[in-house]
Amino acid sequence: MNERIRELRKTLNLTMEKFGQQLGVKKNTVSQWESGANSLTDQMFKSICREFNVREEWLRNGTGEMQNPSPSDALDQLKHDYHLSKADYVMVEKFVNLRPEIRQAVFHYMKEVAASFEESGAGSDGVLNAGHKPSIDEKVEDYRRQLEAEEKVAGRSQVLQKDA
Repeated sequence: MNERIRELRKTLNLTMEKFGQQLGVKKNTVSQWESGANSLTDQMFKSICREFNVREEWLRNGTGEMQNPSPSDALDQLKHDYHLSKADYVMVEKFVNLRPEIRQAVFHYMKEVAASFEESGAGSDGVLNAGHKPSIDEKVEDYRRQLEAEEKVAGRSQVLQKDA
């Protein structure tokens, strides 16, 4: 394990001091980990993994890849696999970055809106068109607007929380 801490630190091109600062410990603590004089607590394992995007299995056992794929790497893979446009990519990125409860609320809202459209025959422009079913482009545009509205609400609530 001590070799892996040193390997991680060197891969990140950090001095013992900088590595320790990011974890809230002193340089000599990092040195003791790397020399094997001290071992990591479970909490410090988790801190290192979180702070440096390291897979815990690798840090503990040396198995698998050192680092977790970054979220942008996963999104880039989706973009490649599904031939996403820039707009598609942004929409997926914004959606997955929402808090889970907001994503759930958006999903339920979209279901309600879709059901209302079906019942009323309203198009995405709000005009009643008997028998008109919204195109996928209209649905995507409605969804984009809803996400933007959710972002504005989330941003305002964060500002209000900071001011409180």
